[in-house]
Amino acid sequence: MAPWRPQAKTLVRLDQVQAVLDEYAEHLPLTCRQVFYRLVGAYGYPKTEQAYDRLTNMLVRARRAGLIPFDALRDDGATHVDQAGYVNAAHFLRSVRGAAQSYRRDRQDRQPVVLELWCEAAGMAPQLARMVEHYGIDVYSSSGFDSLTVKHDAAQRFVQRDRRTVVLHVGDHDPSGRALFDSVASDVALLALGLDLPEWLVPEFVEVAVTPAQVERYALPSSPAKATDRRGGWEGGTVQAEALAPDQLAAEVRQAVETRFDLYQLAKVLDTEEAERAYLVAELDRLASGEVSGAP
Repeated sequence: MAPWRPQAKTLVRLDQVQAVLDEYAEHLPLTCRQVFYRLVGAYGYPKTEQAYDRLTNMLVRARRAGLIPFDALRDDGATHVDQAGYVNAAHFLRSVRGAAQSYRRDRQDRQPVVLELWCEAAGMAPQLARMVEHYGIDVYSSSGFDSLTVKHDAAQRFVQRDRRTVVLHVGDHDPSGRALFDSVASDVALLALGLDLPEWLVPEFVEVAVTPAQVERYALPSSPAKATDRRGGWEGGTVQAEALAPDQLAAEVRQAVETRFDLYQLAKVLDTEEAERAYLVAELDRLASGEVSGAP
């Protein structure tokens, strides 16, 4: 798309980026900031916003030049509203059969609580979704939770359930991240109580990452808190969620899930899911073979 002949120094950096993408291939796409933090930790890349800006510019040029795969990195920004239809009835049945082949039961059925995973950065949501896909846990970006409507929608979800909701949260270790977490937890709980949620079902909010213990355990790179942001009497450095390597984050999320998940009940749901999937596919094959030829 855009021919580019990088200098030798830039080629070395691109090789390092590719090494990071190879290292975390099962977690792709990564955000640019995740790549940045891995370069800082593994290759001594400068940990400054200027260096981050240089990296993002380089990655844009590298993707346009075909040196880095487009689908290896994530930089969301567009919204798509799908208005597609079907060519004919046979096309519809093929689509439904495809859906049946990926049929999933509610994997949180029979669990003691309902888990949700919230993240501060919207760009991390797809990666986190893959980490918890096996457990059937929905992922939400809490970056939009300044919206009262979004908080109210969350409260309504909790009210409609007959079990307590536990919200697992992934966010930055800084004054803003802490303030966001505390504010959302308080507001959503109050809204849920206002919708007549019994007190014993008030949602629990759990900070999964980044915690002070993780900063120490993984020796995460930190930055001083902004001089203008001292909410809550913050002391010490700040660490962004992307500073956790994808495999470290996955391990922390899985541990938080499995300490609250009945794996025996999950296995029973998965057995039922497999049997029902086979039944649905067989029924749709029978319908397609016997009825599509007579469709208008």
